[in-house]
Amino acid sequence: MKFIKFSAILAFAAVLSACGGHDYEGVYETRAGSNNELLNSFVEMAGGEKLVIGSDYIESQGKRTLFDEIFERESAGEHYLVFKTGETEEVWKIVDKNTLMQGGGLMSIKLVRVD
Repeated sequence: MKFIKFSAILAFAAVLSACGGHDYEGVYETRAGSNNELLNSFVEMAGGEKLVIGSDYIESQGKRTLFDEIFERESAGEHYLVFKTGETEEVWKIVDKNTLMQGGGLMSIKLVRVD
C-alpha cells in the first residue's frame, strides 16, 4: 500500500513539474502604444517588427536572447510578464492574453500576438 501511495505522489509531482512556463509563447508584432501622435507616427514608420517569445527566450531579427526564467507576476492588481536573468528582471505589462506593453510613460510599445 505504501508503494502505491509513494508511486502516486511521485507521478503527481512529475505532472506538476511539467506544468511550468507561461501562456505568452508566440509571435508578436510591435505597434505604437503611446498617447503622443508624433511618437506613434515614428513607431509606425519604423514598421511592425516581429519577435518570438518562447519558453525561455526571445528572438528578434535573427538574434536569440536566453533567460533563466520567464514567468507571470501579479502586483497591485496588475499582471506582468517577467524576463529574469540572474538578479536582473525586465518586466512587460500584460494588457490581455494577446497584448503586452513594453515601457511606459511618454513612450511605450505594444506587442500584439499575431500567431
